[in-house]
Amino acid sequence: MRLAGHPSILPPPESAEPNRSTGSGPARSRIAPDVWAISTTSLFADWSYEMILPIVPFFLAFTLLASPFVVGLVDGAAQFAQAGVQSVAGSRWARGAGRKVRGSYGYLTTTVGHGLLAIATVWPEVLVFRVTAWMGRGSRQPIKSAIVANATTRENQGIAFGLEQALDSLGAILGTITAVALVLWWGIGGFRTIFALSVVPGVIATVIILVIVKDRAAASSPAATARPRVGWTTFPPHFRRFLVAEAVFGLGYFSILLALLRVGENLLPSAGGSLSSVVVTSLLLYLLYNLIFTGLSYPAGHWADRRPGVALIALSFGLFALVDLCLAGPSSLLFGLLAFVFAGIQVGLQGVVESAWVARQVPAELAGPAYGWLGMVQGFTILVGSLIAGGLWTYVSATLAFEVSAAFSLAGAVLVLFARPSARGASSASSAT
Repeated sequence: MRLAGHPSILPPPESAEPNRSTGSGPARSRIAPDVWAISTTSLFADWSYEMILPIVPFFLAFTLLASPFVVGLVDGAAQFAQAGVQSVAGSRWARGAGRKVRGSYGYLTTTVGHGLLAIATVWPEVLVFRVTAWMGRGSRQPIKSAIVANATTRENQGIAFGLEQALDSLGAILGTITAVALVLWWGIGGFRTIFALSVVPGVIATVIILVIVKDRAAASSPAATARPRVGWTTFPPHFRRFLVAEAVFGLGYFSILLALLRVGENLLPSAGGSLSSVVVTSLLLYLLYNLIFTGLSYPAGHWADRRPGVALIALSFGLFALVDLCLAGPSSLLFGLLAFVFAGIQVGLQGVVESAWVARQVPAELAGPAYGWLGMVQGFTILVGSLIAGGLWTYVSATLAFEVSAAFSLAGAVLVLFARPSARGASSASSAT
């Protein structure tokens, strides 16, 4: 791996001009227009793919007769593909003029990839289409995060990311409600029509980022290709320790699609064998998950601003162990309900507090690359974690699969506590931003 130069030799931070223009009024007034625009883009993008994601495991299991291992493989491979593209996007595409156009390609690719699920007849086709869609997602994620980070001040990055995640998860709620309504109307035979209809909000998201987002910070900075390549040693030591902890946690972190399939499997006997009833009940639990996620996102941003250390990140890792224990427990609606309640709290915390922590702990010019590396670690380990969980579930037992996941989650929670920056490192990061 080629190593980049020390951050101090890089050009001035892209966020310098927006940070001077945000003013000192109330938190709401300090949120830049680009943050609102990107957040709205996220709303429609999530509306699009959340119409699809919660029914994919049931499409695979009930329509294409795939095993839990295949469900884990499909989504894990998609996450891994996202990570590979995200590392490049963070290092090269998330900086410089024109990055919003590059981001729009990602939104469109995700939309088309998921729309093609309507013609899938065997699970390898689902694998190809999901991988394609998530490669598009990987190309836009660091761009979106970097635009938000560069458009905010150090003091309000938590609430900015909280707003983005809140609208993102509001889109997830709308997508899930749409999926529930359509499954109630058409039953499981309507899966393919739902896949096709998901294209509409996805196209709207693409138009918003192209037309409304201005991204003034990137417009006045050098092109990404003119900048030194960023490598592992470019980042501060405490950020590298954070990535190690993230990797350990990720080995136990599996796709929410496996959790949906597990709950659906547990509910099947009590539903009298009605597949449509199982899908609708599972989707309603997924809706509850998204409601909790949405309600927690903005408050989590305030908590991240008030407690900017790693304690909240450790808490979010530990909460996933509770999700595992509920899924490993007795086959009942109560434990399924608790699993999705804990999962909603966990995701609502993790996304915001990690994004805000990274924005504070790396120099502004490294924001895009840092989010790219974080996404790469998360994507690779979720592939391994999903294969471990799906494989143990299929070939040994579901209980063991979720117990192993819980062990990795707790180990990651402990390790992330060692990612606190030293006093000297914290001072350097503060002066850099």
